[in-house]
Amino acid sequence: MTVRKTYSTATPIPAGAPAAVQVGKRFFTSGIVSDRSGGLESESHRVFQLLAELLRDGGLSTTDVVRTRIWHTGEDGSAAEKLLRSVHGVVFNHPGPTLTIVRVERLPGGAAVTVELEAIAGSGVIAKWFESDIESSSSLAVQVGNEFWTSGLRGDPATDRDTQVRQAVANASGLMKQAGIGVGDIVSTRHFMRYDVQFETDPPEWLAFKEPSIPTSAGIAVTGVGTRDHVFTFEVEAVAGASDMRTNLHTGRTFEVEHNYCRAVRVGGGDVIYVAGTTSVIPGEIVQHPRRVGPQVEDTLEIIRWAISELGMKWDDLAQTRTYVVGGDDEIAEAIAALEKSLPGFGPRDAAHTGNVACTVVGVPVLGRPEIVIEIEARAVTARR
Repeated sequence: MTVRKTYSTATPIPAGAPAAVQVGKRFFTSGIVSDRSGGLESESHRVFQLLAELLRDGGLSTTDVVRTRIWHTGEDGSAAEKLLRSVHGVVFNHPGPTLTIVRVERLPGGAAVTVELEAIAGSGVIAKWFESDIESSSSLAVQVGNEFWTSGLRGDPATDRDTQVRQAVANASGLMKQAGIGVGDIVSTRHFMRYDVQFETDPPEWLAFKEPSIPTSAGIAVTGVGTRDHVFTFEVEAVAGASDMRTNLHTGRTFEVEHNYCRAVRVGGGDVIYVAGTTSVIPGEIVQHPRRVGPQVEDTLEIIRWAISELGMKWDDLAQTRTYVVGGDDEIAEAIAALEKSLPGFGPRDAAHTGNVACTVVGVPVLGRPEIVIEIEARAVTARR
């Protein structure tokens, strides 16, 4: 029987989502927002206070956190990042988890910031940290056993777009080498790019980096990824030895083949299924329900459900989703309603009921094609081994 606990002592959005989900030793929070409005600085301090309480409720400490991801809507990306890194540095002790900070179009409920954490219970005593920053108490990479995470890696903002990509890829390769991670061990990648400098075609260095493993991938256009001149940041997750026992699942879409990624990955009989950023597009590159938020949420979740089933888990094993929405407040509200309707464990919206899936929802300016208004990443986790 799966050992799963949910926690509802903070303020996630959707409101019906649990604040955190714990499956075995794995702990995921939803995107947590402040329960008090007051701007970026005030809200970020409050959010991290709520997250610290969640960790304590789950019997974890801040040293068990392997990843922090911060979404914000600050007007000045450079100043906002400096502030958020400073707040992060107060909450976490050096060397600290991996850290990614992304500026987005909007957040649910008009929040200035939302934060999600990933933690492994007990990992603080066995983790290895790589290239840690004292000011922000964050590390460029963290390794726990055979698992490996990177921060959002970037290049020099004084260089052009393609150079920034090459530098970020080289940085990832160097960190993996330090950790003994092979090029075929990457299970998941995620890159964020400033929406006004999207790629017509993937840079060759990026395609070559993914080719040995064909991992899951998500490529999201956002408002900013650091200073004004940063244009690209990306994260890597890997499992040492995965190249010898991984199963990569494809849907039959040509887009997956052309961009060197797959729909979902499971390593051996492991407890995690990684699901790529998924849209309502089906083979033939046909967008189901063009520009319709609710139906695209439902279509996308059906593809995710299929992927989880194909790799040997159940829909109830879904532990985490991250939903990107194109549009304004109405579209975000519609997406949230569709998630609450379709995700496992959620009850009626007006019921005193907490779902079983950690959720983060963010608003972005654009996705891969104009007809696509929803993209969802997912993680399924089981304690049945």
